[in-house]
This record gives sequence, structure tokens and C-alpha cells, in this order.
Amino acid sequence: MAEKEKYEALPAGRALEELIEAERVNLMQVQAMARCLYDTLLYSDDDDGAMHAAVAELIARLVKEAVDSLEKIVRRFKADDFGPPPDKTSGGANSRSSA
Repeated sequence: MAEKEKYEALPAGRALEELIEAERVNLMQVQAMARCLYDTLLYSDDDDGAMHAAVAELIARLVKEAVDSLEKIVRRFKADDFGPPPDKTSGGANSRSSA
């Protein structure tokens, strides 16, 4: 329950860019740990080590893709490449229904 509350109330006064960057840092740490786990499992004496290593490698790849996506979002945000939300556009469905 405490974790849910943490995400519902974002810190006041922090820019979206700062919040995204903080999450990128967390994801990069997870990716580094998954890569270390991959290397450890790959060379373990366990019969299932190679299979578990493949899972760790997949985790690392998915986290890296998430980090890369967040980086692209930050770049777009800095370039002011985001338009208004769909309900805020001048020709949106809400503007027609209120007339």
C-alpha cells in the first residue's frame, strides 16, 4: 500500500524531466544488476544456469529498451514536441458535443 501512495503523490515542484531522469537511473541500476546476474549464471555449475542466464539477459534487454524509450521522451519534451492532450485540441470531440 505504501508503494502505491508513493506513486500517486508525485513530488511537488519537480519537473517532468527530473522525474523521468530519476526513473531512468533506477532502471539503469536494475539493468546493470541483471547483466551481472547473467554473467554469473552463464558460467555457473548449475545445470539450469544457462536457462536462467537467458532470462536475466532478457530482463536486462527489456530494461535497456525502457531506458532508451524514456530518453527519447525526455528529448521530445525538451524539444517541446508534445502537442496538447486529445481533449484539449480545438477540433476535438468535446468541442463539438458542447455546441
